[in-house]
Amino acid sequence: MKKSEKFINFKKIITSDGSPTLYSINVNEYYKSKHGALTESNYVFVNNGLEFWKKKNNKSKCRIFEMGFGLGYNAYSTLVSKSINNMKIEYNTIDAFPVEFGVIESLNFDNYIQNKTYYKLFLKLHSTPWGLKFDFNSSFSFLKIKSKIENYNFRNKYDVIFYDPFGYRVQPQLWSNDILLPLLNSLNPNGVFVTYSSKGSVKRIIESSGLSIEKLNGPPGKREMLRGYKSNREIL
Repeated sequence: MKKSEKFINFKKIITSDGSPTLYSINVNEYYKSKHGALTESNYVFVNNGLEFWKKKNNKSKCRIFEMGFGLGYNAYSTLVSKSINNMKIEYNTIDAFPVEFGVIESLNFDNYIQNKTYYKLFLKLHSTPWGLKFDFNSSFSFLKIKSKIENYNFRNKYDVIFYDPFGYRVQPQLWSNDILLPLLNSLNPNGVFVTYSSKGSVKRIIESSGLSIEKLNGPPGKREMLRGYKSNREIL
């Protein structure tokens, strides 16, 4: 969930790694880090999320749940990553207030990646219909869910969770027990939860769900981030 009705006034910013992001004027918040938007996606979610899960699990299939589709950078980074070679990824993402396709086009993301094939994939992530599963190839299936997370029924189990809503200052309710615990409980054994946040209250919620928790060095511009790991042993 990256946007609500009040998050309507924003401008494009070129971040430190050259990739664009949006800045919400109303709430004084960036959709992705101004210190490197795509760098943040790769470092936090692909490298410290999916890659970490792969090292812990000898499996060829991985189901990912992303909270906060936003600009689509986390999904894009996963789709084009070498991390998914010889794997089958089922990627589900939820967002209550998607960014309009015209705004996505105005980011001129192709100026950054300068790869027509990759740019077409990026646009397709945004143009695929909400609520319908789409197979990009034999390795990557994709489903966008247009809903508030508090209204979503976690019937599936997930291997990796990318948690990427706006920060606590802007949307504190999304960093609460009521939202986080059902999501954390949807993790499979050996599952991984990863977020850019390092807030103490979030760390305590993750710990209370029974996950092992660690603070990691954060991406550029951020000192720390959090990663939770669900042991394959049942918690008594």
